[in-house]
Amino acid sequence: MVRPFWQGGEKNLIRGRRRSALFWGLMVTSLTIIALALVFYFGGKGQKPGRIPPEILSRIHQEKAKAQNDFAEFIQTPAGKLWQKYPYWDRALCQKIAEGQVSPGMSKEQAREAVGKVLEIRKPKGERPLEEWVTEGKGKEKIILKFDENALVSVERK
Repeated sequence: MVRPFWQGGEKNLIRGRRRSALFWGLMVTSLTIIALALVFYFGGKGQKPGRIPPEILSRIHQEKAKAQNDFAEFIQTPAGKLWQKYPYWDRALCQKIAEGQVSPGMSKEQAREAVGKVLEIRKPKGERPLEEWVTEGKGKEKIILKFDENALVSVERK
């Protein structure tokens, strides 16, 4: 007596043998991926891109022209010239440096650009000493800049 195929007695009708659940899971997944790829590849081809309204284009062109004009004016300033020399520095920082301002967090290179001339560099001995730079500010006041490694940690005015 032959048992029905759902009880495992007869071979499957496709290719004459039974397929595992893993096989059917992979088949469904593969067909789904193919169907989605076709939809995404051919789905957007028939659509025409929308036109940008003339008022929006005009506003974009005006803002671009203003930005170019502002940039051209900035490049002519001392801060702009400094920014051209060091383009990886922030523009606001370049403005502070051009005005001669120093603040904690600046690197040695930034501090040197801000103060100009360093009168004396003191390198005290000991475990992790702070390097000190003595500079002259406006009005002949002495400014002492203290560095930990490459970072300015304090500014003392005397």
